[in-house]
This record gives sequence, structure tokens and C-alpha cells, in this order.
Amino acid sequence: MENKQLLILISMVVVVSGCSQLPMSGNQGTTSEPEQVTGKGLEVTDFRVSDKTLSPGQTVNVEMTLRNYHRNNIDIGNISLYNLGLLDSSSKSCTPNEIGQAKADIYPVMECTWEVTAPSEDQIGGFRQRKSTISASIPYDSVIENYEPLTVKFKPLGEINRTSKQAMSFSNGEVGVNMEVETPVPIGQNKSISFKVDKRGSGSLDGNYSFDYSPSSVFVLEDDVDGENDFECPSRGAPLIRDSFEFSCYIGTESPQEVERNLFFTVRYKYVKAPSIDVTLVNNQ
Repeated sequence: MENKQLLILISMVVVVSGCSQLPMSGNQGTTSEPEQVTGKGLEVTDFRVSDKTLSPGQTVNVEMTLRNYHRNNIDIGNISLYNLGLLDSSSKSCTPNEIGQAKADIYPVMECTWEVTAPSEDQIGGFRQRKSTISASIPYDSVIENYEPLTVKFKPLGEINRTSKQAMSFSNGEVGVNMEVETPVPIGQNKSISFKVDKRGSGSLDGNYSFDYSPSSVFVLEDDVDGENDFECPSRGAPLIRDSFEFSCYIGTESPQEVERNLFFTVRYKYVKAPSIDVTLVNNQ
């Protein structure tokens, strides 16, 4: 009997100990998602030239390898070389011609090759050697969204004793997002939710951010209501200081009873990466 009671006591301790390790629910405190896949976005894993010292008229290969760590398909624009100076570049060849989304531990790869030719001796002029930089422009349409929801409670006003901050941050290595709201939100009333979107990484933004919200029934979206004082959630935003854009807008519900809603926020943008490599032109004379 004593052994049986001891076994039951040990089991109770194990159960209690296991419960103490459970994670907090998503609607409490601040949530920080892991970087999306590896936080690298679309990465230039290799950018090289077959020979960094070029003689007059010599032709070399410039090769680039891109790897997609996004959990979305990426629409890549025209990849081109620039800042060539006296060098001459042929048209590029990329295989494959588009890059798909990352899945599990599979990260799609694109490879591009250019033929670059050094100028003739007459074009090089009267110097023994000259350094030159080859740069590439890689424009692409990208996207970031929270894959873990920001969970918000909606309760009747008379049942709310206190509120707490619910926040979330996430990044894909190109753009970072912060979301914050006080919860619970009184049913039948609108409450402000704040967003901050800012550029990360070494690339540059080309144009505005555009935004999608889900579920759309919870957000007070542009064109849903009239009036200058309405806190509408914008469909786009122009990057300002340090490519950052901050705004607040309203969420609410007319549900007749207490509910929870999982909120998702999507940001679309055009991102441009510009890696470069140095070469040296050598005059044989």
C-alpha cells in the first residue's frame, strides 16, 4: 500500500511539473515569431567572376546564385549588371527563370551568368592597371505576413475588469513588423491597433508598402466608412525616415457574445538588392 501511494505521489509530481512547462496562450504578453525560415529573405549566396584580373579583350564569366528562404513565391524582375565602366556585358542567362517558395528544408535556387569582355588596349589608355566594380541590380516583389496569429478577445464592456497589451513582432530579414493592441476589446466599440513596418537588411525599397488585413470584418478598412475622423486601416503607406511607416487604425466586432479573433497582417513591397565585386584591368603594354 505504501509503495502504491508513493507511485501515485510521484505521478502527480510529474504531471504538475509537465504543466508548468506549457507555453502561455497566444493572447497574453508579447509574442515574437522566429525569423521566417532563416531570416534571409532572398539571399545572394554567390556573386563571382571567373578571373578578377582582366587583360585587354579578355572575356570572363560573371556568375550569381540566388536562394529563396521566403515562404512565398517571389516574382523577380530583370536582373542586370551596371556600373561596368569600360567593360562590356552580354545578355544574361538565368536558370530557372523564376524562383519558388521555400518548403521545409528545401530552398529553391536560381543561377545567372553573364559574359563580360574587357576593353581593347586602345580603349584602356595609358595606364598599367585600373580597378573597376561590377554591380548587379536584383529587383523583386516580396511579401511578409505573420504565420502565428495575433489573438484578440472581444467581450461585453460590463465583463471587462482589466485590459493588457497584446503585441507581436516578426521579420523576414528584409522587412520587420510590430503589431500592438489592448485586449479585451469591448463588443460594439472600436479600439486602436498600432503597426510599425520598417526595412531590414542591406537592400533598398522601391515604392510603397501595401497592406492586407484578415479577417477583414474585424478591421475598419479604407472606404468602409466615411468621414475624416474615422480611424481607417490604410491599404498602402509610403516609407518615411529610415524606410519606416507607422500607423494606427480601428478594430471591432458586433458579435452578440464573447469571441476571439486571430488577426493576420500582410505587407507587400518591392525590394532591390545590389551586390558588387571588384576586378582589375591590366594594360599589357
